[in-house]
Amino acid sequence: MIHFQTSRWRTWAVSLTLVAGTLAIYWPARHYGFVDYDDNDYVFNNPTVRAGLSGWGLVWSFVDQHAGNWHPLTWLSHMLDCQLFGLQAGAHHMVNVLIHCANAVLVLLVLNSLTGAFWRSAVVAGLFAWHPLRVESVAWISERKDVLSGFFFLLTLWMYVLYVKKGIPPVAVTKDVAKRPDGSTGPPGKIFFNFSLLCFILGLLAKPMLVTTPFILLLLDFWPLDRCQAAGRDFSRTQTAKRLLSEKWPFFFLSAVVGVITFLAQQAGGATAAAPHREIFSRVGDALIGYLGYLGKIFWPQNLTVLYLRPDVVNLGWLFAAVVVLGGISLLAVVNFRCRPWLVLGWLWFLGMLLPVCGLISFGLQSIADRYTYLPSIGIFIVCVWGAAEWAARSLRKPEHQFLPVAAAAAVLCVNAGLSRHQLAYWENTQTLMEHALEIDPNNYIAHGDLGIYFSRIGRTQDALRQYQKERELDPDLAHPPGSAGRTNLIQPAEVPR
Repeated sequence: MIHFQTSRWRTWAVSLTLVAGTLAIYWPARHYGFVDYDDNDYVFNNPTVRAGLSGWGLVWSFVDQHAGNWHPLTWLSHMLDCQLFGLQAGAHHMVNVLIHCANAVLVLLVLNSLTGAFWRSAVVAGLFAWHPLRVESVAWISERKDVLSGFFFLLTLWMYVLYVKKGIPPVAVTKDVAKRPDGSTGPPGKIFFNFSLLCFILGLLAKPMLVTTPFILLLLDFWPLDRCQAAGRDFSRTQTAKRLLSEKWPFFFLSAVVGVITFLAQQAGGATAAAPHREIFSRVGDALIGYLGYLGKIFWPQNLTVLYLRPDVVNLGWLFAAVVVLGGISLLAVVNFRCRPWLVLGWLWFLGMLLPVCGLISFGLQSIADRYTYLPSIGIFIVCVWGAAEWAARSLRKPEHQFLPVAAAAAVLCVNAGLSRHQLAYWENTQTLMEHALEIDPNNYIAHGDLGIYFSRIGRTQDALRQYQKERELDPDLAHPPGSAGRTNLIQPAEVPR
């Protein structure tokens, strides 16, 4: 009983620390405004969303392919914000922040439930919550779909873990009685499976990037749930694989359906047409270099910006580096398949969750995006934390050295928190965001166009015209009206907080 109470209070203490730290980092966002990059399409210049919740809004969210996206639940969440707060941008921001706080706690709870390694799970949760790559997903109102889908993704995993631990293994022992992993018997935990499926559906409705979730569930079956070994004692590997796969057919079916709907929505909304045509070699090269770029941003988060424009040609030097690095890590995972299963899980988690947006299917103008790492980066954090813990256990055996891993983890988390707070300042408004983007890439014509829209909206007509002219100089084939957000008509300056 004492151990249980200690464990419970420890969980509460760390959870509150995660929430408090996340709120401290993102607290300035309560005074931030909308930005003229998707926020106009998603919220302040979208009459259906601005009208709040309504019967028409519910229908529209499911049938319209506005802005080339299909995410009904995300549209409804924006409508709810407008219903409650109107166009008070700070309140919209804080909803994102609060959902991200909940996600940080869920990462802790899910990993601890899976592995029983509380402090490792806590460090992973801290890295997830406070890494500067999270800023785009949290501080950008239009990226509500990231934090919202992340919330339901983590709930999907948690319910699945409860299903496995409280329910039946891959095979029932008898028709009426199921043997649990701890040897006890009882009614199957099918209810948790249904809850997991429901959360998965809600996650897909928030952002279809979750189509790879069934793959993640299979990885969890491998480690740390160890369902492959548990079933393999009585059944062949083929039988075990079939049973684990067949168990998840509803997840795979929903992923396929939503994948098709999303592709059609992007075609109807022009997202695929906006992407330059790339041959298969170029798309594969873009994908490999993109994976390398994501790894670089995770380990060295500098020069983060809202839009990394895709280069015209594949850089062969970077492609070679990507093949070497990605191939080397993959080989390392294969070699350590049995002795370090966390390496396999984390690496395939990262590769698999990024697959829908890695560039094999071209859409949009970006090469990579910080927001795409919101969930995939958890896999890399698992690899790093479990790897560091294993190294420390072997190398730091003297009592006087036991504090070093704790100090190192605290230092890394504090540095990440500081970098996140610094990166957050760029999201104050369109001008700060796009001027920073131009510092990173002076040829970013999208940033010039959005600055033009912002200046036009606040009455700085001459500044707007200069930005539009610069946009056309950098992109002579510009097909849309001046400004990348020329998809909608401008509204009067007084209607939107600056």
